[in-house]
Amino acid sequence: MPQEKKQSLGESLKKLEEIVAWFESQEEVDVEEGLAKVKAGAVLVKESREKLKEAENEFEIVKKELEGEE
Repeated sequence: MPQEKKQSLGESLKKLEEIVAWFESQEEVDVEEGLAKVKAGAVLVKESREKLKEAENEFEIVKKELEGEE
């Protein structure tokens, strides 16, 4: 199975918003479809947390570099 290109944080957040909107728009949620959306949302949340952690690490590196120049 080929590995999919990871989405940007903005794309992930947009897809999460679409999942939430889907649940909010349903009178009755189909269990199988709802479960599939929850699983997809969990993957998006995990990927988003990883991206945020990477960004935080990069900010720390830049901060240390700037502090070293002073």
